[in-house]
Amino acid sequence: MNGGIIMPNKHNTKQEGTGKSTAVKALRGTVLFYLLIAFEMVYMAGPFAIYFYGIYNPILKFFNSSPALSFLNRFFLPHIARTTTSSLINIHEYVGAFIAIIGFILFLIGAVQIYYSKFTRKGAVTGGLYRFVRHPQYTSFATCGLGLLILWPRYINLFMFITMLFVYYLLAKAEERECETKFGQSYIDYKNKTSMFFPFCKGKCTNSLPDHKTKRSLILTGMYIFSLVPAYSMAMLIYNHSLNSLYASYTENSATIAVCHMDESTISEILTIVSENEQTSDYINNTENMYLNYILPTNWYAAEIPMNGIEYRSGHASPNDYDQTQYKIILTKAILRDSNSAASGTAIFTEILEREPLLEVWIDLKQHTVTQVFDIPENYKYCGIPVAIF
Repeated sequence: MNGGIIMPNKHNTKQEGTGKSTAVKALRGTVLFYLLIAFEMVYMAGPFAIYFYGIYNPILKFFNSSPALSFLNRFFLPHIARTTTSSLINIHEYVGAFIAIIGFILFLIGAVQIYYSKFTRKGAVTGGLYRFVRHPQYTSFATCGLGLLILWPRYINLFMFITMLFVYYLLAKAEERECETKFGQSYIDYKNKTSMFFPFCKGKCTNSLPDHKTKRSLILTGMYIFSLVPAYSMAMLIYNHSLNSLYASYTENSATIAVCHMDESTISEILTIVSENEQTSDYINNTENMYLNYILPTNWYAAEIPMNGIEYRSGHASPNDYDQTQYKIILTKAILRDSNSAASGTAIFTEILEREPLLEVWIDLKQHTVTQVFDIPENYKYCGIPVAIF
């Protein structure tokens, strides 16, 4: 399901982006770092994900080990839970995919216009999409990026998405200076009557910045910093709403998430069955430990949950035709970032450093019994890699 937020290639932008502008050189480091974040979305859905994470993992681990930076790894929308009590959250993947596809289609239309003009030597493109905005390809990249951010909603991707928008603005301004030099007054006239990124905006915001380089830089820096604050605040609201929308049960030392639709009484029943079974009671009744457990139908799987049978699978499987009396619960020990922390309930999600798999237990609700108990392999998929928690 996952994809990467696409960064512009100099051959795919407008016709004026043929030279290596100062902006491109100055922002090369930002673009490369952003691409590293974006590639996670591409490869997480593919068979090469585990190999990619071998390279990407040190960055995630660095963030995860820092109390101040650990939130960057966190997802602010559910990624493992396939359904919640919130209708809006339940459709967020469809919304994200729709926005991403629209953005990609707009990009292709703009690319066709550019290369047609280049091959036919018709000069600057001012029709089609370019009739409404001067940089439709950057607008389409941003639209696609927004959709993919909804699909892969890490906080770090949110911050990089905001960074991307400002990078696009700087690149667009640099390209416009080249266009003015190349096409002269005709491009200036086009620029004055056409908005920069948003149709019908007439460029009131982007064209009103001062020409003085220092003042413009200070204003853009301030805009960038202050844009991060509402973005982070909105993501936090979504995160809290997501947690409150999970099908879950909490105790002083545990959080148990049902990946599928399940009321709290059924979750409690499953926990009771596990706590009363001789093979499993010691694992779940130890009050000295913190637990993060997952319940899902026996024919479901999620690659981010340590379990059996997913070595050669990727992503999720959640068929609708599952037996509602047959479930499995994955018991994991939650190792907190601060071993002296008294985190409980939803606080476990924010304080967890890593999960230590304990058991995979299959439950028959009709018979009210444990049917099978499996050890979880030490080297399970994404072992030691900070992935989505819920």
